[in-house]
Amino acid sequence: MKNCLLIVMLSLLSGISLAQCTTGTPGTNCSGPLSVQPQTGNNTQSAITLVDLGLPAVAPAAGQYTLSIASGMLVESDNGNNYHSLVGAQGPQGATGPTGPQGTTGATGPVGPAGAVGPIGPAGATGTAGAVGAIGPQGAVGPIGPPGATGAPGTTGATGAIGPIGPTGTTGAVGPQGAVGAIGPQGATGATGAIGPQGAQGTTGAVGPVGPQGATGAAGTTGAVGPAGPTGVQGPAGPQGPPGSTAAPSDYSFYYGTGYKASVGAVEVGGSFDLDQIDMSNATSVRLVVTIGPSALSSGSYAQAEYTPDGTNWFALSGQVPVTTPNGLYSSGWQGLPNGANGDYVVRIVVLNAGTAAQQIGLRQLHVQFK
Repeated sequence: MKNCLLIVMLSLLSGISLAQCTTGTPGTNCSGPLSVQPQTGNNTQSAITLVDLGLPAVAPAAGQYTLSIASGMLVESDNGNNYHSLVGAQGPQGATGPTGPQGTTGATGPVGPAGAVGPIGPAGATGTAGAVGAIGPQGAVGPIGPPGATGAPGTTGATGAIGPIGPTGTTGAVGPQGAVGAIGPQGATGATGAIGPQGAQGTTGAVGPVGPQGATGAAGTTGAVGPAGPTGVQGPAGPQGPPGSTAAPSDYSFYYGTGYKASVGAVEVGGSFDLDQIDMSNATSVRLVVTIGPSALSSGSYAQAEYTPDGTNWFALSGQVPVTTPNGLYSSGWQGLPNGANGDYVVRIVVLNAGTAAQQIGLRQLHVQFK
C-alpha cells in the first residue's frame, strides 16, 4: 500500500509546472493539481530525483504528507507524525511453481545441400594370387613303340646268406636208478646216570583259633533343637548414590522442511518458532545430526546447536556440521558437554552462510542427541 502511495505522490509531484510554482524561503512552493507534460519527442521516463545532502529531515507539520531522505532511505511523514520508511520488510519466498508442460517438438529443418565430391583416393593394394586351377583330364594312351635292343648280360649276383640253424634234437631216456646200499649196524646206547636223593619236606604250622565277635553298640538319641535367637538391630541407611545418567541417546528433533534461502551470516533456523527446552543436567555428551537435500551452501558454511542460560546470550552446544555437500546425512560426532551446559536450558539451531550472497539450502532434518 505504501509503495502505491509513493507512486501516486511521485506522479503528482512530478507534474510540477513552472507557471504554478513560486520561489519560497526555503524551497519552491507549487499550487495544484499539477501535471507533467513531457516535451515532444522525449523518450525518457518522467521522474523526480531527491538528493541526500546528509542533513536532518524537514520537521513534519500537521496537515501535510512529506517525503524526505534520511541516511540514504526514502521516508514519509503522515500529517505531522514521525518519518517512517516506505519500503516494507522483505516477504517470505514464494513456493516453487509447478513445472510447465513440455513444449511441442519443432519442425524438422530442410535437408542441407550435398557436399562437394572428395578427391580420388590412392590405388588399392594388389590382390592376392588366385588359387591354382584343377588338373585337366589325362590324355589318351599312344600306340606301342617297337621293341628295344637286347641289353648286355648282367653281373653275377652276390653269395647268398647262410641258412638258419636246425631245431635241437629230443633228450634221451633217463637211465635206471642204482640199488640202495645195506644199512649199517646201530651203535650201543650209553648208560643212564643215577638220580640224586630228594630232600625232606618241612612240617606245616598249626592254625590259631578264631576270636569271638564283639556286641553291637546301642544307637544314641537325637538332641532337642534350641530356641531361635532374637533378630538383630537393622543398620543405618547408606549414603545417597550419585545421580544416574540419561538414557543413551536422547533425541530432540528440530526443523523439518524442504529447505529455504539462507541469508549471509549466522541465521537462527526456524526463528523463535523452533526452540526446545531441554534438561541437560545429567548429560555427558552431545552431537548434532543434519540431513541435506539437493542444495548446499558455500565452503566454510556450517550448522551448530546453541543454548542460552539467561534467554539473551547464546553459547555453542554441539560441534559444527558442514552444510557444503548436498544429498546426505552428516554429524558433528559425539563431544563432551561444554562447561556450564549442564542445566535445563533453551536450545536452538544456527546455520552460518559463509558465502557473499543468499543461497538456497536443502535443509531437511536437524536432531540434537545426548548421552
